[in-house]
Amino acid sequence: MKKYNNNKNHNNTRLPILFLLMAIGILGTIISCETEDDLPPPSAYVPPEPEPEPEPGDGCTFSTIVPELADGLDFECGGPEVSFFGEIEGSLALEYVENPDPSGINTSETVVAYTQTPSIEPWSGFFFDLASKVDFTVMQTVKIKVYSPAADQIVLLKFEDSTDGSISKEVQATTTVSGEWEELSFVFSPSDSDKFDRLVLFFDFNGEKSSASTHYFDDIVMSEGGEVEEPVETGEPTVPAPDPTIDPAEVISLFSDTYTNVTVDTWRTDWSDAILEDIEIQGNAVKKYSELSFVGVEAVSAPIDASGMTHFRTDIWTGDATEFRIKLVDFGADGAFDGGDDVEHELVFEAPAQQEWVTLDIPLSDFTGLTTRGHIAQLIFVGAPSKANTVFVDNVFFYNEAGVSSEPISGAPAPTVAEANVISVFSDAYTNVDGTDFNPNWGQATVVTQELIDGNNTLKYENLNYQGTQFAAPLDLSGMTMMHVDYWTADSSELNGYLISSGPAETAHSFEITNGEWVSVDIPLTEFSDIVDLTDVIQLKFDGNGTIYLDNIYFYAPPATEPTAAATAPTVAEADVISLFSNAYTNVPVDTWRTDWSAAVLEDIIVDGDDVKKYSELNFVGIETVANQIDATDMTHFHTDVWTADATEIRIKLVDFGADGAFGGDDDVEHEITIANPEQSTWISLDIPLSDFTGLTTKANIAQLIYAGQPAGSMTIFVDNVYFHK
Repeated sequence: MKKYNNNKNHNNTRLPILFLLMAIGILGTIISCETEDDLPPPSAYVPPEPEPEPEPGDGCTFSTIVPELADGLDFECGGPEVSFFGEIEGSLALEYVENPDPSGINTSETVVAYTQTPSIEPWSGFFFDLASKVDFTVMQTVKIKVYSPAADQIVLLKFEDSTDGSISKEVQATTTVSGEWEELSFVFSPSDSDKFDRLVLFFDFNGEKSSASTHYFDDIVMSEGGEVEEPVETGEPTVPAPDPTIDPAEVISLFSDTYTNVTVDTWRTDWSDAILEDIEIQGNAVKKYSELSFVGVEAVSAPIDASGMTHFRTDIWTGDATEFRIKLVDFGADGAFDGGDDVEHELVFEAPAQQEWVTLDIPLSDFTGLTTRGHIAQLIFVGAPSKANTVFVDNVFFYNEAGVSSEPISGAPAPTVAEANVISVFSDAYTNVDGTDFNPNWGQATVVTQELIDGNNTLKYENLNYQGTQFAAPLDLSGMTMMHVDYWTADSSELNGYLISSGPAETAHSFEITNGEWVSVDIPLTEFSDIVDLTDVIQLKFDGNGTIYLDNIYFYAPPATEPTAAATAPTVAEADVISLFSNAYTNVPVDTWRTDWSAAVLEDIIVDGDDVKKYSELNFVGIETVANQIDATDMTHFHTDVWTADATEIRIKLVDFGADGAFGGDDDVEHEITIANPEQSTWISLDIPLSDFTGLTTKANIAQLIYAGQPAGSMTIFVDNVYFHK
């Protein structure tokens, strides 16, 4: 197999060739002198035909090149010089070799072989520089043919500025086959243009690297297509994370308004790849990390002795991270990084819940590589997709589980389901059914009391064995679909809840136990309906162990997620209306009800015989009448009907392009109206005076209407009857 090695620090083989050429030159001069008189006259000399240029792979001389990415790299007659990183005690090698399997999508002769031995970093790889900054304005997708030894391995492509590594962007792809050529695609954005002139590749990124492996790759090319990334608002938390309730004497806090914090050198090291902002949410300090790849937090000057602690805790909130990783690093007794006594371990949390605070309460024993904890000097947060996610962080601390409170100090979360959809057994938020006995004579040794916790009535089941709840009259739950319970326990390891109907017939739901915090549980009634008659529920029962606090015990039917009735038909006279969308009027032309730069899914549906626009996964959506701009000068109001089951905010923007009719002109004007906390699961008729759009100083060339809202990217709105009127 032919091989060409283009790694840095390769041996220089040019010197022997130069000596050979000099020898041939001297010999040629001698021969020339001896035969000079035998040359024909100049006019009779016929020069030889030039040799044809060698075809790629057809005996060409392989050379080192500085590639232009737009021209592509096929590695037939040249390849870049590469540099490796992350080798530690192992080694990395890259060679240009014969194709091990010239079939399928790749029949070329020469490919690249990249070999990794054991004892290298999980993030090891190589890079090479490009001839110029990459232009993504036309072609946003980079494609690479890969021949991997295994499926489900991550291949990470990263671009950097060769003079400033903090200017970078990463995109991952995953192999799907082994021992076979496949083409992986990496999508970038036009906004990434003219930033990067260095290409970095990682094969089996963050894999175990416990054995040697060889990956082959070929044909790095740019192509058109791929999703053009537009700015996406992922939202921010509007409420702070829950306050911790652990005894301060058992806590070492790095960052929390609840505790006194120890010294932290920095919350963003120089080698971090993220943007840090210190913000406040309702007066509570929060760390905001945007464009997060990884961020280092250091306490090198005063390392943390967590040897007496049992857990690490932090609260995070994200609207877009698909993975979150936490690494703890102990520098050891010498207090120096890379000393012989350094230890570390990283934990991965896949698909964290979106748009809500998530408490990560981690036993330190889960950090299995962290064999010592007396000199913890680094904490590292990592997010994915790299540099395209934002994470808010609060309450970062170590604690000893002995400090977990034996009872809640705050009440259970207030329910949000509308009372019309609820049958409540026990909750301050609703009117409860009459006559319920929470301590009937068939309850066992459990002691049942009502406690007032943070002003909230709460049931306390002390030393739970099993305990019944008897209803004064049977409950008909046939119109309900869910059962809700909030529980809190410091010491229980088991809790089950039962519905019981006449007979008696009963079946249980087993609760997953989390200690030291309120846990909200929603149980589908289908778990009980095979055994229990939901029209005749006479009792509840709980069994388990420890001491349990219960609140907000109720049954409910979630509100509808789509309208079943049409919006109210408009009554404004057609002569006074300019209608964009309504079955009640003749509509003016609209270029599009979803522009290319929108972040939403559009469906045209029919509700109760009426045409409706459905926008799901909505962040923002643009509607344009650029070709037929609307003159609303004589109109006084903008009207639209909207229906949502999940939007906490709806925003409406009108844009007037001005007399030149072009977007971006000096005469453009616009204004956005915000509807906070819209009523859910019902049609809302919004009839907005145009004077409320205060920035819309001219109204003769309205060319754009934009709907947006919160939670961004995860809400759905239905729209009907969109018109201007007077």
